[in-house]
Amino acid sequence: MASAAVLRWDIVALLCYASLILLVYFTERANSHGRLWEPPSRSTAFRRGFRTPPNYNDNENFCGGFRVMHVLNRGKCGPCGDAWQLPIPRPNEDGGKYGTKTIVRSYHKGHNITAGVYLTANHLGHFEFRLCPEPQRVRDESCFTEHSLDIVEGPWGNALPRGTKRFDIGALQGMLAFKLRLPHNVTCERCVLQWNYTGGNNWGVCPNGKGRLGCGPQEVFRACADISIQ
Repeated sequence: MASAAVLRWDIVALLCYASLILLVYFTERANSHGRLWEPPSRSTAFRRGFRTPPNYNDNENFCGGFRVMHVLNRGKCGPCGDAWQLPIPRPNEDGGKYGTKTIVRSYHKGHNITAGVYLTANHLGHFEFRLCPEPQRVRDESCFTEHSLDIVEGPWGNALPRGTKRFDIGALQGMLAFKLRLPHNVTCERCVLQWNYTGGNNWGVCPNGKGRLGCGPQEVFRACADISIQ
């Protein structure tokens, strides 16, 4: 009888653990929504009339989720939001399922352009927009960080301080529009524009050793759009 009772408790514990794992998994997926709408990303272009492979989970390019990114992959993420451990080319990279090299917008160097992000779940944190003018270097993080774009106008049409590279979104969600300034010295037949969203709703340890919301590892969303600049 005692062994049977122990077995029942083991089964109950196993079921509770499995339920917790599923709850965490589906909660993470339900709360993780954001897509690069303008220019449309590789995963989202089909929603804007382009004949590209549809990705109906285009709002979940979040590096595989917090645990995959920060536990399994030790903080690494694919350049376009794919989980780092996936085989190369990853789905949103050149040669991957959604990496069709389709040019979705054409711009002029030095001009201001409109960027739009559709955010249906707010994770606090900040947005950055980056440019890689050499598509063959997309997997090299420095190609993007060397060309971090100035955000010149926020979602309310408000001018931002000169040299603003990141925008703290606060509690904003929905369709958010920004004005970005392209470099005056970059032209390309095909560049890759990256949206990088680093959340801020996890508690962690700050550089000063104190704990605070927004410090430490955070969830990350990314998306890539193929553009040309004349």
